[in-house]
Amino acid sequence: MAGELSWIKGIQRTYVGNATATRDMRVQLRGSRAVVLFTIYLVVMTFVLLMIYDNSLGDAYGQNSLATAQSRLQTFYYSTLASLAIVITLVAPSMGAFAIVSEKQRRSLDLVFSAPTEPKYYLVGKLISSYRFVWLLLVLSLPFCAVSVTLGGTTWAQLLITFILYSMYGLVCVSFGLLMSTLCNKVLPAIIWTYAALGCFLIVTGWLVAASSFGSSGTFSNVNPVFSLNPICYSFVADQKWPVFGYEIPSWILSILMHLIVVKFIVLSAGSMIAPGNSKEIFGLRVHSLVYSSAIFLLVSMSMGPFLVSAMGSGLATTFGSLGGAEGLQVIHGRTLFTLLFVLGIIVVPYLAGFGFNDLRRHRPDGLFNIRETFTGRPSGHLPFLSLLFGLSTLAYCIGSKFPYGSSPFLGITSSSTTTVVLGLNPVSPYFLMYVLLIFSIWLAAFFSGWYASSRNPILSRGRTISLFFFVLGIILPTAIFLILASDESRTATGVWSLNPIAGVLCDIHASKMTGIHSVIVLCIAVLLIMITIPQFNKQVSRNTLIRSEDRQ
Repeated sequence: MAGELSWIKGIQRTYVGNATATRDMRVQLRGSRAVVLFTIYLVVMTFVLLMIYDNSLGDAYGQNSLATAQSRLQTFYYSTLASLAIVITLVAPSMGAFAIVSEKQRRSLDLVFSAPTEPKYYLVGKLISSYRFVWLLLVLSLPFCAVSVTLGGTTWAQLLITFILYSMYGLVCVSFGLLMSTLCNKVLPAIIWTYAALGCFLIVTGWLVAASSFGSSGTFSNVNPVFSLNPICYSFVADQKWPVFGYEIPSWILSILMHLIVVKFIVLSAGSMIAPGNSKEIFGLRVHSLVYSSAIFLLVSMSMGPFLVSAMGSGLATTFGSLGGAEGLQVIHGRTLFTLLFVLGIIVVPYLAGFGFNDLRRHRPDGLFNIRETFTGRPSGHLPFLSLLFGLSTLAYCIGSKFPYGSSPFLGITSSSTTTVVLGLNPVSPYFLMYVLLIFSIWLAAFFSGWYASSRNPILSRGRTISLFFFVLGIILPTAIFLILASDESRTATGVWSLNPIAGVLCDIHASKMTGIHSVIVLCIAVLLIMITIPQFNKQVSRNTLIRSEDRQ
């Protein structure tokens, strides 16, 4: 009982009356700068929304029919929310990006952690102070949105729910700023990387919203709340429901839960950056990474039913030409899994593809592969963790694909057919395994390219940068150049496209057979990188052993 009371008091101390949040809020509202900024914000919003109102309704408002007037009022309401989303996108990330970098520049971060202060307590305080500022912006914009309620464009309940969802979006923006603020030592790089990360987040979530709505009557008529992390769909999610194990749950509740999960994961990532050593933040981050990635892969695989049923209805064997229906189904699953693992790899692999002596002690090289260090954050545990993450994510996707279409507990699109259609994959099919081998080889090559750079010059950031460049300069940028210079060959994968390792993912279905050749080539490159990295890495391990023995003496 005493332990439970201590845990409750710790939660209360962290989230209620947080000293860091109280101090930052006083600093933000001190003086006249906050009043001037809020005044400028109100003036700009008034000017912009007056233009939108005049463009939406115009002078002929009384001459329109009731249906036309209602439609234009809803257009004005959506335009108002879009303006609010732009403001939050511009303001919230910068607040998070300034939060910790400013402490680093004042050299006060070491003083903060010299006291018995946990990284979680400190980061939550920074998060709360910025979240309060986001709500101030929302409250100040309430009179503008209330116009739509008064004129009949929306209801107070929908407006309140939408505001809560926008506040969750602001919380995600702030958390991205905090994460990049822990990685950078200067303000400008922190801001640039924050907006870059947020832009990627919006692109990915926008694609997920469109993909999850496949097969419905409209893009936003039935938004999957699991993927409703993009502000473009908030006003639609506010009055929708989604089935969960046979029960109709308001979509906005599920959307809030998804936002909080994303924020928790990002804050754990930021906490692991500033954690002094083998801390519970690193352990929690890696456990959450395994759980969240497995859950996402499982849900995406279970939600593939509408797309596959539509493809089969349009003649799968005809669409895939020389491939039969069964082989074409494996290719679709292989391409989907490749895309998911590629996005996951860009996020995770560069962070783990480095070590050095210029940072915390836990980043010093201590071995190549040690299962015991999987959850500690030491370099010897990076490769075991990546292997475990890759294996569990792939396994979760394979399990999700075994669910018959129509039996998914989160399925919002029902089939017109009364029979159950089985759209599972064959995990041992060569048409599926060649995509798994390709993305696994890309992970290995990106990881050891970073480790080779760190072995030559043991600086942590250098290895991470080289690994990220492997994804960007080795795969993404050439693909974009090929699309510009040889767009006619993109479908058949001929000419320069045959040199692209992901041609079997992007090009016509006939090009899928070359994926096996590309996977073997990339795997050979990864093996070559491993062979030239190990001797250099062993030298750095010996250096670390010597430094540790000197420290003990």
